[in-house]
Amino acid sequence: MNKSSNFFTMEQIANLVGVSRTTVWRVVNNKGNVSPETRKVVASFLENYSYSKNSIASNLKKRYTNVIGVVFSDIENPFYAKALEGIEVVCKENNYGIILCNSHENYLEEKKALDLLMEQRVSGMIIIPVEKSDLNISTINNINIPIVFLGRYIKSYGGSRVVFDDYHAGYIATSHLVKKGHTKIAHIAGSPGTSCTEGRLEGYRRALEKNNIPFDPSLVLYTNSMLEEGEKATFDLLNRRKDVTAIFAYSDFVAFGVIEAIQEMSLKIPQDISIVGCDNTRLSKIVGLTTIGFEKTNMGKAAANILLDQIEYLRKNGKYKSEHKVRISKPLLVQRNTT
Repeated sequence: MNKSSNFFTMEQIANLVGVSRTTVWRVVNNKGNVSPETRKVVASFLENYSYSKNSIASNLKKRYTNVIGVVFSDIENPFYAKALEGIEVVCKENNYGIILCNSHENYLEEKKALDLLMEQRVSGMIIIPVEKSDLNISTINNINIPIVFLGRYIKSYGGSRVVFDDYHAGYIATSHLVKKGHTKIAHIAGSPGTSCTEGRLEGYRRALEKNNIPFDPSLVLYTNSMLEEGEKATFDLLNRRKDVTAIFAYSDFVAFGVIEAIQEMSLKIPQDISIVGCDNTRLSKIVGLTTIGFEKTNMGKAAANILLDQIEYLRKNGKYKSEHKVRISKPLLVQRNTT
């Protein structure tokens, strides 16, 4: 749900206030058959949450709105803040508003976000899909507005997307650790089945293979891409594998959890364990994390530009563009103090 603007569906408002959805609709549209007391309660709720006829009823009557929806998988992740900066720049330049939703790396929450955005009549969406997002394909297919995937994409769906070169990110990170003399390199991966996780894992495996290091499945642990999960996975890993000397973390956010666990175990970085993350967030520079960098703000800009171009094409021509745009951000090793 949009944390900054508190957007609710009419059904959610009705449940919160304790009235019917029809009653909410009547208050929003200033229709009769609502008691003064009930009208006052509903109107007070709408006012407190900056909800107005302009944000609901008018949008229902319009075929188009200058608002897009953005569904992030975890808005606490610093990567998304930089990507959102790029989206905001493009939207402001083109007089578009944004409704931001957080799926919390959960496909059911993602489904709720998609339904919410459709009720708000957004003209397009930028989505960072999560594990099991393919279960929401029927919903996505029925949205009937332009969609651009950012950072990840649903392989069975395809579509326009702005993504990382995940394979080479994993390859570069692991190759760097091999060059540092490590042979027992673990990979704390992201959510199973996502395009990012699969790409980075494949790069990790290829780098090991090229350097004649056997791939050991027991050295790969999956997380939901959150800091706490990175910490938990590291405890699990190092408690059963004392021979591990290096870890390639799926993201910087996961790597921060790795660092916390290593410090709590009284191990030294990089003397005992070397770490490479992926994203190169601002906090990574402060922490001194060796990582793989991407153009995060520019990725957000690219996704927004593609989406607005598709929206305008649809408005002018009454149909979708036949081609899909794919832009890939190239990785770059940023060496700091953790290797």
